[in-house]
Amino acid sequence: AGGRMRLDRAAAERAIAALGAELGLDATALAEGICDVINARMAQAIRTLTVEKGIEPRDFALVAFGGAGAMHAVFLARELGIAEAIVPPFPGAFSAWGMLETEIRKDFSRTYYAQLADLDKADLAATLVEMEAEGFASLADEGIGGGADGSANGATDGLAGRVLHAVDVRYVGQEYTLTIPLEAADEPTRAGFDAAVSGRFHEAHQLRFGHANPGAPIEFVVARSTALGDLGRIEPVPADLGPADGYPSETRDVVFGGRAHPTTMARREDLRPGMVVAGPAVVSEPTATTVLPPGSVLRVDPCGALIVTAGAGKGEEA
Repeated sequence: AGGRMRLDRAAAERAIAALGAELGLDATALAEGICDVINARMAQAIRTLTVEKGIEPRDFALVAFGGAGAMHAVFLARELGIAEAIVPPFPGAFSAWGMLETEIRKDFSRTYYAQLADLDKADLAATLVEMEAEGFASLADEGIGGGADGSANGATDGLAGRVLHAVDVRYVGQEYTLTIPLEAADEPTRAGFDAAVSGRFHEAHQLRFGHANPGAPIEFVVARSTALGDLGRIEPVPADLGPADGYPSETRDVVFGGRAHPTTMARREDLRPGMVVAGPAVVSEPTATTVLPPGSVLRVDPCGALIVTAGAGKGEEA
């Protein structure tokens, strides 16, 4: 709470020590073990959302937000092989800011069983056109206009909407489906549709499950339409440059990897764009705490975000 709440460290140590005594661990070892278990569980949750769906975490940066995200970010990045973590300004309010930045979304679906070989393409296109009309009507109820041609007909305050289409597809006899995007509601009636949609499905199946069977028949299960209403965006504002000749800090011992390290303690509001903080360090602010273990390095970008290079993980050369 930005220093406005007094913490009872002694009480926390007594509580941890009591549990540690049951496990044969001292308070420091148990406290670090708790963090290790939490980090391992969160890393596995990220793997479930990425690796198990054919997405390689190492191809991305890790965005840390919420009250505790910045505390765990570098440890999770190292666990997942991610090179960089990003802590946006006001991380505790990042989700709320994201809700204000996102589009209005309305989803529509209709069961539509048909094998591709027997598909009535005109009927599927007509179904998607009907769902598109429902989508634009739902956006109009929100004061957002738009048309199938991409125009903003009837838009309020310049807010425009659009409708995207997809179909849930699977191999015949398969239980699970994949959602495959379509270019437009009338795509089923266009030349080359069979090859296009089956190609997208086989590629998605290969990515998700690690294999595909291009010669096998496929079937559609559900037709989907998603209506999106653009509410506009707030342009990033460069942070106050301020002085660039260092920042106030103090040094305390913090345990990393079972050993106490002299650690820089800094306040985020004292960091200006271009400044660099080398770990080990702890950067505090009212809604979050960013922890930099040894080997990690933080720099402040022009908009005030903290860009952290994760560096070497546990047991590796820093």
